[in-house]
Amino acid sequence: MILFDFFTTQNKFSPRTLIEKVDVSGLTAEEAVIKLNQSPVSDLLPGTVAFVNSGESFSFSPRDLGIFVKATETVSQAFSLSHGGNYLKTLSQKLSGKYRVYPAKFSFVPETAQEIILEIAQQLDAPPVDAKITIDESTGGYHIYPEKFGRKLRISNTLENLKQALDSGKPIIALDIEITTKPKITETMLREHPPVFRLSAFTTYYGTHDSKNRIHNIKLIASWLNNTIILPDEVMSLSENIGDFTAERGFKEAFVIMNGELVPQLGGGTCQIGTTLYNAVQLADLEIISRRNHSFYFNIYPLGRDATVYPGSADFKFKNNTGRPVLIKAVANNRKLSFRIFGTSTGKKVEFSNPSIYLLGEDGSFHPSNLRSAIASDAPFRTVVVRTVYNASGEAIKKETIRSYYKLYGEKSNVPIKRPEPR
Repeated sequence: MILFDFFTTQNKFSPRTLIEKVDVSGLTAEEAVIKLNQSPVSDLLPGTVAFVNSGESFSFSPRDLGIFVKATETVSQAFSLSHGGNYLKTLSQKLSGKYRVYPAKFSFVPETAQEIILEIAQQLDAPPVDAKITIDESTGGYHIYPEKFGRKLRISNTLENLKQALDSGKPIIALDIEITTKPKITETMLREHPPVFRLSAFTTYYGTHDSKNRIHNIKLIASWLNNTIILPDEVMSLSENIGDFTAERGFKEAFVIMNGELVPQLGGGTCQIGTTLYNAVQLADLEIISRRNHSFYFNIYPLGRDATVYPGSADFKFKNNTGRPVLIKAVANNRKLSFRIFGTSTGKKVEFSNPSIYLLGEDGSFHPSNLRSAIASDAPFRTVVVRTVYNASGEAIKKETIRSYYKLYGEKSNVPIKRPEPR
């Protein structure tokens, strides 16, 4: 019987022999290869294949990844293991009645697996996220959220990890993630000098004829600017922060001043953003880099202290010269727009003088006047406002002259309107 078993099993697998879950008992190597090729991959690689990284996991079926059994290599390995070594020891294992289970070897279709890994990359790839701070203005409490580094999944390396995992028979694959760009603002920066002291605040109200479109644009931009952090010596360009005026970004048509006329354009209302922020910045004594007043004066703004903004033609820029991070808070509702600037207390106080008005006379020169005369005359006029900065001891440490030039008073009925504003 022993001789019979020895000679009849030399070219076949012994009874009770499995390759994973596939029974190859009594089959020749060629027959086993055929059977493996005909068997579902789930019988050879049960369960799911998982891609993992630091608590994140993405699971897929072997079929989704294009995994298949390398039948010839698998059978060759199993046959070598089952027929090698001491025959009497092999016979003893047969007589024990236990199943002998051999591992399978796998490969995958690169294009199919790469498509799955690209899907994972869409979920994992991310730009850096700056640290941020939120303030409860009613209590003075605040919370700092840590930064997040940018990351990118290395596709080719992860495919190689898949190959190695399948070669070792382990259906758990490490995702190869590259840490990319460092965030500009870190938690350490904010904790060292948290911008939680209110340096300034300024509010403007909408005009009685303001359209819903204009107010919509103001609310939209204010929502983008709210919680903006500006680092020491950083220059903020309002135009760059606002970006392009497109309908896809949510902008609607409202009046803007173009070539001496009021013209409905996408983004109308941006100048109220510029004017309100300009005054908050001036009160915080941040450094003004560039500012231009409107060609028309509108009485919803402080006379001589307005700022026009329209990307591509006019910008308002300022620099954080405090040596500490500052935080901009913006709130817009259906009545008003407010900007508040938070930073580290400096003890400074800022005051503006009443505007001095100079009306253009028939002789071509400007003469001292008043707003009533300027409105009645429909003539261009200039304004001069003096800004004084005091230190914590009440001493004047800086004086600045703000000059503005207006062609018309914008609230009068004779202001040229090219075409009506959408309502």
